[in-house]
Formats: sequence, C-alpha cells, structure tokens
Amino acid sequence: MRDATRDATKKLEQLRGFARALLIGLPIVIAGAAGCSRSGGAPASSADAEAAPIAVKLVAAAVVKTPRVVTLSGSLIGAEEAQVAAGAAGKVLATYVERGSFVKKGSILARLDARAASAQAAQASAEVESTKAQAEGAELDCGRVERLNAKGAISKADYDKARTQCQTTKWSVSSAEAKKTLTAEALRDTEIRAPFSGMVVERAVTAGEYVRVDSRVVTLVNTDSLRVEITVPESDVALVRQGMDVNFRTAGDSDARVFHGKIRYVGPSVRKQSRDAVVEAVFQNDAHDLRPGMFVTARLAVGELELPAVPAAAVRSDGTLRHVFVDVSGRLEDRLVQAGETLGGQTPIVSGLKPGEQVVAELTPDVRDGARVK
Repeated sequence: MRDATRDATKKLEQLRGFARALLIGLPIVIAGAAGCSRSGGAPASSADAEAAPIAVKLVAAAVVKTPRVVTLSGSLIGAEEAQVAAGAAGKVLATYVERGSFVKKGSILARLDARAASAQAAQASAEVESTKAQAEGAELDCGRVERLNAKGAISKADYDKARTQCQTTKWSVSSAEAKKTLTAEALRDTEIRAPFSGMVVERAVTAGEYVRVDSRVVTLVNTDSLRVEITVPESDVALVRQGMDVNFRTAGDSDARVFHGKIRYVGPSVRKQSRDAVVEAVFQNDAHDLRPGMFVTARLAVGELELPAVPAAAVRSDGTLRHVFVDVSGRLEDRLVQAGETLGGQTPIVSGLKPGEQVVAELTPDVRDGARVK
C-alpha cells in the first residue's frame, strides 16, 4: 500500500515537471516559427514610396477686369401706399372689396348713406336757380334806375342804393354756385373710390359702421410698380448714383430668379446709428409675382476691379467652398479661394490666388493635394 502511494506521487511530480517545461518552451517555439515565416516571405513594399506623377494641363491665372459688386440687403415696398380715408361722415351701407382684392383707379371701395348729402345738394341747386332769378330781376331794375338817373328823375341816394343792390345780387349768385359745388362734392364722397390701381392690404370698415371724414376705410398698395429699399454702407454711398442698375433675388424664391431695377432715389444723409444710407430702386411688377414686404438680397455694381481669373472648369465646388489646385514646385496644392461670378467661361478669384500662378485647367479624379505633376 505504501509502495503504491509512493509510485503515484512520483508520477504526479513527473507530470508537473513536463507541464513546466512545455510552458517555458512553447513561446520560444512560436517566436522561432514567426521568425522563419518572416525570413522566408517576400519583402514588403515601402509605405513611403511615392506615387507616379500625373499628367495635367496647367494654365496661368490671367488678369481680367470685373465689376466690383456690393451685396446688400433690403425689402420691397409699394411705389404707392395709402390709408384711404372716408372723406365724408356717415353710415356705411356696403363694402365692395376684401383683403387681397385688386382694384383699378376709381373703383368703388365702399358706399355711405347719401340721403342727407343728396338733400343738401338738391337744396343748393334750388338756391342757385333762385338767386339767378333774383339777379335777372335786379338787372332789369338796374337798367330802369340808370335811365331815371340820366333824366334826373331819381335822387343820388336812391341811385346809389339801387346800384349796390345790383352788385350784391351778382355776388349772391356766385355764393350759391360755390355752395352747390361743395354739396355735390360731399355727395360724391359718399362713394369711396380707389385713388390709384393696386391691391387691398386690409379693409377697416364693414356695413353698418359709422365713419368720420378721417376714418380709415382700406389700406391700398400699388403692386404694379415696387420699390426696392436697400441700405448702403457709408463707405460705398459716394459710389451710388441715380440710374444705376441693381439686380436682386427674393429670399423665398426657390427658382432663384433674378429681377432687375434702377436706382431712382438716394438718401441725402447717413443714418447715425447704423452708418448707412437708404437707397431706393424701382421695379415694374407687371406679373405681380412679388409683394411688398418681401426680403431681398441685391447686387449693385459700383466700379471695376482687376482680378486673377481661371477657367470655370478649374474651380472645384464643395458646398459653399471653392477650391483650385496650384502647381507649387512640381506638386499640386489644394487651395481654398474666394471666387466671383463666372463671366464668359472665366471665374475671377477675389482672394487666394495671385496673377500668373499655374493652376490645373481641367480637374480629373487623379488631381489631389500633394500629387506630383509631369
């Protein structure tokens, strides 16, 4: 029994020794195998090896004259806008327009109760006829007085009194006619009419309301012709002149249409707070596509600049950024530039490029920053 236990203990010690030897030798074997694999394989290519040079067409940045364009913000206003007043006092009998209605000059906007004005006009007309009849009778009396005075059959006092009566009658006729004109005008004012062609922005009254002479009836704006009200910085005010062309876009136009107008009014002074001047251009809105109050971005050419220019195909667009690739000592440099508006296939570069620098004329997939050129 003791011998069996002794043999089992020896075998266990042998197994432990074998395990320790295996743990020590296995990493050495693996390392040797890896070394053999590396020594027997093909040599790896160098990561620093340079790519082959690419063939590109280079052009020199030429100098061109381009308009100096100032970008300004502003809004549209109506060429004419009025708070149309009633012009007469009375009760509103009917209205004929709604918000957004387009009306011609002279169209009836609302009608007031005209009964009192009509009666006053009829009374004034009757007074005119009455005074005219009195004037005719007075003229006959004056003729008789003149004949009696020539014969000496009337006293000087009676003659002067008759002459005064004749002249007073003539002035009475003029007064009656003036009153008739006023009452006729008051009668016409019971029909409130559009002072110019335009669009109704808001109607302020409805049937049944009582209005005074100065009560607002509608707000009317002329949309056939609009004004572009823009603000010009103080540094550029001296360059703006009447008659200059101005191009503008509206903020909400998805088609990005460009509209054209002419500067008609230039503010006489610079505002103290914002250090700018108000300038107005006129625009014919025959199609009524634009409405007063729209926000616009205007471009105004105020002179000329000499700038380097490259072919339009040499400019790469990346969202709102513009890039060109410049040859610098045989390598391409991706350069961020500020580009102007393309004219005649040439894109002027406002900043980021100097005249005479060589740029890639046509961009291909091989063109990249740092590439060598042949």
